[in-house]
Amino acid sequence: MACFLVTTAAAIGVGAAKHIVRHNEKKKPEVEIEEKFINSKKLGYLELTLWGGAILLAGEHAFHDEITYKFPWLTRATQGPEAVSEMLTEMGTVGVGMLLILVAAWFAGIFIARWAKNRKKKLVQAEK
Repeated sequence: MACFLVTTAAAIGVGAAKHIVRHNEKKKPEVEIEEKFINSKKLGYLELTLWGGAILLAGEHAFHDEITYKFPWLTRATQGPEAVSEMLTEMGTVGVGMLLILVAAWFAGIFIARWAKNRKKKLVQAEK
């Protein structure tokens, strides 16, 4: 119905935050190339993950003819107050659930990347 709107809204918000962080990072004095723009890159990965989830959910809804090409674009929004209530319930359950899963996957990826980087540094230091 409309659960893809939750991840879409989150992707837009993260995109705005990414641009603000990138702007603030450019103001910082020169640091190591490896460390520069690290936070904006992480937010960029989250933004891409959220857009991917939104596109996946929107495609599923288009496949099941739950999206139309005329306003209000969602078939449930034209079927009365009970259908709108059901649509909002789905946004709160499926949409928020998908958002949490995507953020958890992003966090796990960031954690694993940081762990691997630290492990590599320790191995290099141990060899010296």
